[in-house]
Amino acid sequence: MIRNRSFASLRRPLLAAFALTFTVSAAAWAEPHCRAVHSRVDLAAGAPTCGSAIGLCAGGTLRGTLQGESSFIGTGSVPTVDTGTTGVVVLTGDNTIHTRDGDLLTKDAIVLATTGDGEFAEVDTVVGGTGVYEGASGKFTATGTFANGTGFGVLVGEVCWP
Repeated sequence: MIRNRSFASLRRPLLAAFALTFTVSAAAWAEPHCRAVHSRVDLAAGAPTCGSAIGLCAGGTLRGTLQGESSFIGTGSVPTVDTGTTGVVVLTGDNTIHTRDGDLLTKDAIVLATTGDGEFAEVDTVVGGTGVYEGASGKFTATGTFANGTGFGVLVGEVCWP
C-alpha cells in the first residue's frame, strides 16, 4: 500500500537535506587552495648592513612553479657541539619572496656547512603574505650549495591560501 505524503510531512527532511548541502558546500569553499611548488633558486649574499642581527642576508631568484625574487634576513646563528668537527651551523631567518601576485613570507631553519661547497638543507614555514598570498600557509624544503657569496638550490613543497 502506497501512502500519499503531504508536503508538510516532507518539509522537515527537505529542510535538513538543504541545510546539509549548504553546510557541505560552505565547508568546501572554506578549504584552502593549495599548489605544489618546485623551483630552482639562484642565491647571492647581500650586504651585511641589511638589518640582520647576525650580519647575514641573501637574495635569490626563483624559477619554476614559484617565480620571483627573494630577500632573506638572518635572525640567528647557532653552532652545535659538533661544529668544530663538521663545520655545520644552524641558521634561522625571515624570507620574503616577491612575486607578481604578491609577497610570500616564510620563517626559515637552515643547516649550513661552512666549509667545502657550503651544502645546505632547510625547512621554510609559510607564515603569510600579501596580495593572493594573504593568509597563506605551507612548507617548503630546499637543498643546495652556498659558498663564497653565491649558490643555488632546489625548493619543493606546497603553498596554500584561503
